[in-house]
Amino acid sequence: MRRAVTGFWWSPAAEGTPALVVTAAFFALGGLTGSLLALRATAVGAEAISGYLSRFLTAAQAGELEIPAMAELLWRSLRWPLAAVILGFSALGLLGIPVLSAVRGFFLSFAVASFAQAYGREGVAVAFFLLGIPGLLSIPALFLLSTQSLSSAYALAVRAGGSGRREPPFQSDYFFRCGVCAAAVCVSLLLERYLVPALVSGAAAALLR
Repeated sequence: MRRAVTGFWWSPAAEGTPALVVTAAFFALGGLTGSLLALRATAVGAEAISGYLSRFLTAAQAGELEIPAMAELLWRSLRWPLAAVILGFSALGLLGIPVLSAVRGFFLSFAVASFAQAYGREGVAVAFFLLGIPGLLSIPALFLLSTQSLSSAYALAVRAGGSGRREPPFQSDYFFRCGVCAAAVCVSLLLERYLVPALVSGAAAALLR
């Protein structure tokens, strides 16, 4: 039973743990870079970011927040996990997945740090409603997909070099985990579409009163 649970949640490859460490390290590196860039923005850049956020919150407070079309939400939600899955089918994923993790961490932390710089703790609360609630499901899904894709990319690179195990790294549990992660991302999309606008509008009203 324990082996079955481990096989579902974790890549059966021996390199699973290093893959998670690499993925998390690059995500953290991108996040740190994004935070520092947002917090150390020049006066002109900080003013531009603050102005954009102010207009965004004013529209949210007035109930005029523009909700993206479903097609745009699908693209925004699926592009990261889909890229992670695609990169796992090639040895190029050894380079591409760490870069993908770093870029995702950068954009996420840059947005949160921008809210924090402009509005302090209240800005962090707005950022949580806007980014954190969908991220509660989408970020863990991205981590799992990136980890197993990095493991599979490594296995493909080893096979191409003529060493290592010969069986393909893509087993049924691999695709089952992809399906579970896809479901989690879809739930995250629904939260972003139907719950987040109301929460952000309420937070904006409290912040700008």
